[in-house]
This record gives sequence, C-alpha cells and structure tokens, in this order.
Amino acid sequence: MYKLSMFQVITVTCTSFLPLLFWIFPRYAANYGGVDGQWAILATCLIGLFSAWVHGLLNTRFRTWSGADMPRLVYGNVIGKLVTCMYIPGYLLFVTVSLYSFSVTLKSLLPNTPRLATVAALTLVAMMGAMYGLEAISRVASIIFPVTILVLGASFVFVVFRGSWTGVFLHPVNLSRSITVAAQLLPMFFGLDLYLMLSPYFDHRKRNAIWLPMFCVGFSSVLILSLYVITIRVVGYEGLRVLAHPIDFVLQLVQLRGLIIQRFGVVLVFISTMFEAVFFAIHLWAMSELTRRTLQLKKSSEKWFVVSYAVLMTIMFELIPNQQVGDWIVLHILVPLSWLYLVIEPTVTLSLSYIRCRYLQSAKN
Repeated sequence: MYKLSMFQVITVTCTSFLPLLFWIFPRYAANYGGVDGQWAILATCLIGLFSAWVHGLLNTRFRTWSGADMPRLVYGNVIGKLVTCMYIPGYLLFVTVSLYSFSVTLKSLLPNTPRLATVAALTLVAMMGAMYGLEAISRVASIIFPVTILVLGASFVFVVFRGSWTGVFLHPVNLSRSITVAAQLLPMFFGLDLYLMLSPYFDHRKRNAIWLPMFCVGFSSVLILSLYVITIRVVGYEGLRVLAHPIDFVLQLVQLRGLIIQRFGVVLVFISTMFEAVFFAIHLWAMSELTRRTLQLKKSSEKWFVVSYAVLMTIMFELIPNQQVGDWIVLHILVPLSWLYLVIEPTVTLSLSYIRCRYLQSAKN
C-alpha cells in the first residue's frame, strides 16, 4: 500500500475544504457579522481546531482503519453502515456548491464560455484523477497547493499596494453576535472529515495523526483571516455584503503588465482550475472509497462509483439556478450538517470508543 508523506497529507487535507472557504465565506461573515465578522471567523477557526483535534484522536485510536470502518467498529455493523452512509448526501451538496462557486468565478473571466461546459471538462479531469487513485491525487496536490497559496499570497501583496484603503476601525466587540455568526460559518471546514479516510495511508509515528489536521486548520485559519482583513481594507464591509465573490473581485485589482502574461486573470483561471480539479478528484475518490468499504465490495468496483458520483454532481450543479439558491443550500443544509459531521458525530464516536474500551477492560478484570 502506498504511504503518503506528511507534506502530502497536509496538502490533500487542506485542498479538501479550502475551495469553498475562499470564494463564499467572507461575504457571509460581513453580511451577518458586520464589523464583528473577523471575530466570528476567529471563533469558527477555534471550533475548527477542536474538530481537527478530535479527528486526530480518532486517527490515532484507529491507526489502520479508514473513516468508513471506524463507525462499524464503534456502533456495530448495521448502525455503523448507516452512520457512514449519512455522509454521502452532505458531501454531494458540498462539492456541488463548490463547483457552482467555481463556475461563477470562471464565468466572470470567460464570459462567452457556458458554465456547464467548464464544469463538464473539470468533471472529466477529476474522474481521471480519482480513478488513478490516492497516490496520483496526492502527488498532484503536493504541487498544486503550494503554487496556489504562493500565487494567492503574492496577489494580495499587490492588492495591498494597488487597492484603495477604506480602513478598519476600532469598535467594541459584540460577543453574542460573533458567536451566533460563528455557528453559521462552520461549513468553512466542511471537507475536514476526508482526513479520516487517509488514516491507513500514512505513518502514525510521533503523534503525527493528532497535529497534522490541527496544522491544516491552523494554517487555513491564518490564511482566511488575512484575506478577510485585506479584503475589508480594500472594498470595505459594504463591498463584501454586495459582492457575491468578493475575493475574486479583489484579485481582479491585480493587473500585471509588462510580463509574458499581460492580464492576471489568465493566471487566476489556470490556478483556480487546477486547484478545483484536485479538490473534485479528492472528494470523488473519498466518496467512492467510502461507499465501496461500507458495502464491502471489491477494489475494482470503485471506478463505477467515481463515474456515478461525478455524473450525479454534474446534474445537481445544473439544478442550481442562481447564487441565492446556492446560499440557501449552504445556510440551511450545510450549516447543520457541518455541526453533525465535524463536531457531533466524531465526538460521539471517539467518546463511545473510549467508553467501550474501558468497559471491556473492566469486564475482563
């Protein structure tokens, strides 16, 4: 079995949730949190760190088992299969909304290209990557993720010097509103559960399983807080409320001239497409692997699940008519599911595993 390096685990895990985080959540934070949006994001990041710690403990406790096997070991065969199957609908919606956000971003740069054509091409690439397996995906992610972060960081450095400064003013923090909005922003880390699927594929020595997801969430938290503050300084709170994809708009302020590539939009198209393709491939592989292990089928059956899920998500993508429907899915479906997937179910599973272990030990004694 192929073993991932620590760097590959980090890049695959970060890529599994960052695409949705980049384009949507600054607007949610400013729209619902107002001037306290940055504190709401910070509170959400703390919840994400707790979730990452729980996932790390689960991986440490079940070193050789994947996320599809852990519930069956804790709850039993029947209930465990039901628990694993409940992840499929939520992740289908999550990936579909992420594809929609990506298509809207690309539509502003390629206005004459139909969104369905863009997503169909992306689906074909992602299907190929998922069929090649985790080894191929992790190798590509270890290249694409650093390049994406480098380009994004350099872009916002240019934005700082080119944008008009609106200012971030000091104000008393509304704790109740910050906490309430933080509860609505937890889908920022939707996708973190994929880390459990990686458990059999990397070395667990030196407590790596605990600090790896916490590092991924911590790094992503610093990144999104920095992008949020810079975006506020450039377009202001009102700009974040009005713009559907504010970070995409801010990136368009960068106009690199005198280089081989005259417009930064070309670079943004290239980078965002590669990043989204890896993200899509990772989740196609994870959902097909989860389904195959839950149904206890042969490895060869995985490719049929990859094709089925890819076609299903493309159809679901076409059913999202506008950004308002996408926002409704996030706020009314993904928000409660994120609490279930990221906090409640992992915490209950971990607690029950410890309780059952202590009970069996006491029974033996």
